[in-house]
Amino acid sequence: MKTEKVFALLVAVLAPCLATLSQPALTPTAPVVPPLVGPDSSFTNAPAGNEVVDVVAFDGVALPDAIRTLALQAGLNIEFDPRLLNGVGPDGRPVSPPVVTEKWKKVTAMQALQALLDNWGWQLQWDPRTSIARVTAKDPAALEPLVVAVVPLRYSEPSNIVVEIAGTLSVRSTIVQDKRTRQLVIRTTEKELPGVEALITQLDTATRQVLIEAKIVETTKDITSAKGIDWTGTLANQHFSFGNGLTGGSGTSITQTGTPNGTGGTTTLPGSTTVPTPTTGSSSIFSNLTSLTTTIPGTAATGGGISANTAKGFSPATAFLNADGVSAVLSFLNTDADTKSISFPRTVALDGVPTTLMVVQNIPVFEQTQSAPAAGASQGLATLLPNYEKKVNGVILNEVGVKLIVTPRIAGPTNVLLQLAPEISQKDALVASETLNGQVNTAPIFDRRAITTEASIPTGYTLVLGGLDTDSITKNYTKVPFLGDLPGLGSLFRSNSKSDTKDRILIFVTPTIISDSDFQPGQTTFLARKASSVSDVKPSAWDNGEPYDWTKPKQDVKPEYQP
Repeated sequence: MKTEKVFALLVAVLAPCLATLSQPALTPTAPVVPPLVGPDSSFTNAPAGNEVVDVVAFDGVALPDAIRTLALQAGLNIEFDPRLLNGVGPDGRPVSPPVVTEKWKKVTAMQALQALLDNWGWQLQWDPRTSIARVTAKDPAALEPLVVAVVPLRYSEPSNIVVEIAGTLSVRSTIVQDKRTRQLVIRTTEKELPGVEALITQLDTATRQVLIEAKIVETTKDITSAKGIDWTGTLANQHFSFGNGLTGGSGTSITQTGTPNGTGGTTTLPGSTTVPTPTTGSSSIFSNLTSLTTTIPGTAATGGGISANTAKGFSPATAFLNADGVSAVLSFLNTDADTKSISFPRTVALDGVPTTLMVVQNIPVFEQTQSAPAAGASQGLATLLPNYEKKVNGVILNEVGVKLIVTPRIAGPTNVLLQLAPEISQKDALVASETLNGQVNTAPIFDRRAITTEASIPTGYTLVLGGLDTDSITKNYTKVPFLGDLPGLGSLFRSNSKSDTKDRILIFVTPTIISDSDFQPGQTTFLARKASSVSDVKPSAWDNGEPYDWTKPKQDVKPEYQP
C-alpha cells in the first residue's frame, strides 16, 4: 500500500517534466493575434502565447498538470479552484483528478489550453488586479460570455458592411460602425467571432476598376438640288387693282394748268371737286381729296410693276390698272455639305459604380418673375432671369450635346457587363409659341436621341452602338398649270427642288479591366495605354492655313481618322 502511494506521488511530481520532455522544441511560425475580449468575458487582458508549435501531446497526464504545462508555455499565471482538486466521491473518499491523453498539431499553447478547458467544462477567470487567472468550473446554466472585437476596414464603407453582417449575428450579438476611423465594433460570443471576422474579410476587398473608352462619331450629309424656272413671284399673291382715279406711288395727284388772271376763280377737277384757280404761275399741283386711291406699283421683292391709266389723251381720266409685274426665278444648282463630329471621352470607373461622360452646352430658358408691388403701385416689377438647369423629373432639359452614362460590372475573369445610356441632343431651329392674354410666349425646342441597353463585352473588345440615324428627304415642285405640262416648252414653266439630309451616329465603347501594372507612377498619362485623339490627325497642306516651315524636317502626315 505504501509502495502505491509513493508511486502515485512520483507520477504527480514528474508528470509536468515528462509532459514537457515529450514535446518537440517549439517551432514558431507566423504569429496569430488572439481576439480582444470585453468585460463580460471570463478571460480579459490576459497574456496569450501566440507561437504555433508543431505538436502538443499529453499521454496519461493528470488534467491539472496538463493545464499547468500549457499555462506555463502561454505565459499565464494560474491558480485552481480548491473545489476542483479536492473532489469527494459518493463514498466520501477523495477523487483523483482526471487523466488526459491528447495530441494537437499546429496550434498555440493558448489554443490548446482553451480546448482542454472547454472539453472538461472548466474556464479561466482573469483577475486584472493580480494578473492571475483562476481555473474554475463552468456554470451549466450560465450563458456563454460575450467578447468585443474591433475590426478595421481597408476598402469598404462601414455602413455597407454593417448591413451585411447584422443579419448573420445571433440575438445577443451586436455590430456598430465608427465612421471616423472606418472600424467595426463587434460584440459577440467567442465561438461566433471567428466566423464574423472571416465574413468581414471576404467582403472587405478592393473594388476592381474598369477603363471606359468611348468614341462618338456623328456625320451629317446634306444634298440639295434646285432646277427650273419658278413663277411663284408672278403667279402667287399677285397684287393688282383696277378702278377710277389716277395712279401714283402712295396716292393720286394731278397736274392742272391754271390761268393767271389775278382775279381768282374756280376749277372743276376730274373727281368733280371744285378748287380755287391758281393766281400765280403757269401751273400748279392740286390734290384730289375725294378720289384719292392708293396703288401698288410693285414691291421690293418683285421690283417694278405694270401701270396703265386713261390720264394721257383722255379727259377726264376715268380708269387705271396697276399690277406687281412679272417676276421669275431661274435655278440650276446643286449643293453638298458634309459635317463630322467626333468625341473621345475616356475615364476609369469602379466596378458597379455609374460614371458619366459628357460634352454639353446649356441653353438658357428665360423665366419671368414678378416682384412684390411697391407702396402705391398696382403691380410689381417683372424681371426675366435665365435658367440654365431646367429640370423635369430630375432630367435637365436645356442641356444639349453628347452624354454617355456607363455602369460597368465585372462578370467573371474576363467579361464586363455594361449598362449604357448614350444621348445626343441639340436645339431645334424652330421654336414653340403660345399666346396667353394677348401676349405671345416662345420657348425653345430640343431634339434628343438616346439608347438604353445592357451588354456583356470581353475585356479590351469594342461594342458598337448604332441606330440613332435620321434620313430626311424633301421634294418640292412648282408648275404653271397647262403650260408646265407642254412637251419641251413645259420646262420653262416648272421647277423642282430636292433635299436629302442624312445624319449618322455611331458609338464605340471599349471596356478594359484594369490591373495594378496598368498604372504608371510619375507620368502625365494615368494609364500605360494611350488614348487616341483628334489632335493626332495632322491636316494636309491643302487644308492647313499655317505657312510651311522649310527649316524643319519633313514629317509623315497621319491619315484622316476613319470610324
